[in-house]
Amino acid sequence: MEKLKNQLLGVTSGRNFRELGGYETLSGKRIKFHKLLRTGHLADLSEADQAFLADYGVKYIVDFRSSEEVTRQPDRVPEGATYEFDPVFSEDLTNSSKSIDRLDELSQNDAQFGFDHMLIAYEDMISSESARNAYRKLFATMLANSAENEALIFHCTAGKDRTGFGALLALTALGVPLATIREDYLLTRITTKDFVEHLIEKERQAGKNENTLKSIYDIQTVYPEYLDHAIKVINDSYGSVNDYLREIMHLSSGDLMDLRRIYLEK
Repeated sequence: MEKLKNQLLGVTSGRNFRELGGYETLSGKRIKFHKLLRTGHLADLSEADQAFLADYGVKYIVDFRSSEEVTRQPDRVPEGATYEFDPVFSEDLTNSSKSIDRLDELSQNDAQFGFDHMLIAYEDMISSESARNAYRKLFATMLANSAENEALIFHCTAGKDRTGFGALLALTALGVPLATIREDYLLTRITTKDFVEHLIEKERQAGKNENTLKSIYDIQTVYPEYLDHAIKVINDSYGSVNDYLREIMHLSSGDLMDLRRIYLEK
């Protein structure tokens, strides 16, 4: 993972803020910097970090969260950026924003609850009409982001599941190999490690049992199995992620060429 450390952005008032610039495609080109960012929510941004993102060139914010999540923690949008509400689900099926008390109720007798629930959430990202519409809107905004040195952020609450699946689709469309996409996905385990460990310790001190603590961990982090499960479901149902992009995301050959023209270095 050492070589991926340059992906981290210098944002201190939010978690999981990362550049997708620099990744190499199968054709040997690289994604431009200052074009495509994946992050957690922007609700806690300090004025300094808002200014940092404005200076970084952020022009589009695509927010995958539900209306409940957005109402509870509205994004602080950097000056000059356009905000797009683009909910993947009508509620947060990833549970990344659910209350710990609710998780306690669901998981105290089932250590596998969190892990199994995440697999179901990824299936919904593939098949639900709301999710499909959200990711189609992401691609429409990516195609609109054609000016040089202007960046698009896409995010959910923790920047790992709805955002991670969006990154799988976007990076595949740009020709990035699956091995690199998997590395980028698993970088969340590093970027959120301190947050997750602190949360687990806090809930252990509050008396939560081991089943609940495991479910909290499984919901707040990522596993390669989550991404692999999503890819297997896509491959079994559509043939490949590239087929999914064409059939379900409705991306034409011209769209794919335009995306690569906009986001890849010459």
